[in-house]
Amino acid sequence: MHKDNFFSQFRKDKTFQRLTREEGAIIDIVLAVAVTRKRRHLTQAQLAKQVGMPQSQIARIESGNHNVTIGTLNRVATALDLRIKVAA
Repeated sequence: MHKDNFFSQFRKDKTFQRLTREEGAIIDIVLAVAVTRKRRHLTQAQLAKQVGMPQSQIARIESGNHNVTIGTLNRVATALDLRIKVAA
C-alpha cells in the first residue's frame, strides 16, 4: 500500500485534522524562534540571558517537544521583535 493511500483515510478524520493543525502551529512557532535567533547571530544562551531564563528553556522551545506558556513565548517573541498572532 502506498503511503498516500494509507493516509487518505486519516485525512478525512476530524481528530486527525485537528492534531495536524496543532502540530503545524507548533512547527511554525519553533521555526520562527530558531530562524530569527540565528539570523540575529544570537546563541541560545545569549537569548536566554536577554529574557531572563535558562538556556535549556530556549532549547526546549526550539525543540517543540515541551509545552510552554504563552507568557514565556511572549517574552521570547518580544526579545526577537516577533509578534504572536492568533487567527481563526
